Amino acid sequence: MDAAGDKLIRIDAWLFHLLNVLVGIAVLVTTVLYKPLGTVSLNLFVAQIDLFYILVPLAVLYTCWSGAVLWRWVNGNDLL
Repeated sequence: MDAAGDKLIRIDAWLFHLLNVLVGIAVLVTTVLYKPLGTVSLNLFVAQIDLFYILVPLAVLYTCWSGAVLWRWVNGNDLL
């Protein structure tokens, strides 16, 4: 592949990793704005669990994981 093709692949991979990080941030912000603490509960047989306590840690974990993958990709020699 020529230099222009390599550059396009690199830009595509950069956008892929960046959008993954932004999706995690968007889920976190959406959870805080639209499902604040105490508004929606999941009724289990034993107890009720507020969805806020499930969604926020998962969103933070996904954002951190995507950020770490982006950081490793930027500092490494991986193409994808």
